Amino acid sequence: MTNPARGEVTLKLGEASYVLRPTFGAICEIEDAIGASLFDIGRKLERAEIPARDLLKFAQACLTHSGHKVEEAALGEAIMAQGAFEVIGPLIRFCQAYAFGGTKKKAEAAPGRSETAKTTSAPT
Repeated sequence: MTNPARGEVTLKLGEASYVLRPTFGAICEIEDAIGASLFDIGRKLERAEIPARDLLKFAQACLTHSGHKVEEAALGEAIMAQGAFEVIGPLIRFCQAYAFGGTKKKAEAAPGRSETAKTTSAPT
């Protein structure tokens, strides 16, 4: 079962569901494999501008570091069958979990938000 407070996300590939846990090792492997920071990779994911090979490397690292064994060729075929957009969403949430911690912290930790921006007041 996925624990969003720990930053875990679920990746569905066909009939299988995989819980992905952001770990330091996974982040380092993703950045090394793709040659960019996870923040830059996350921006590419959000714009759907990530090359297929990089999407495969990202998903493979997430799965491996979360304790799942999926052969690269089988993973590539599963991504093709599922559709890239169905894979990109969970990977974006993986990046967010790395950036903000768990889901409970996301709203408070959003960049550029000051304490006054977090509160609302009635118009005068």
